Amino acid sequence: MSDMARKSTRKLFLFGRYSLALLLPKKWLRELGVGPGQPVDLEYDRARGRIVMRLSDKTRPAPTTQPKKAAIPKPPEDPDLQPIPEL
Repeated sequence: MSDMARKSTRKLFLFGRYSLALLLPKKWLRELGVGPGQPVDLEYDRARGRIVMRLSDKTRPAPTTQPKKAAIPKPPEDPDLQPIPEL
């Protein structure tokens, strides 16, 4: 990331009824060689108050030009799950 910003402020948005999502800068992901459908590992570091994203595989395939269309799964019917209230 030589000529692009290393910091960016983003807002979380509601994704479905039970999750919040964050969009990452496409230029950053392209430079890392991450494309649609590529798995990443997330680690919650409570002590440092951060979430760390790591690439799952050292042999990253080249990003595809068109993302695969995936079916959106229906959320499980769990009485303990509650929708996130409007922000």
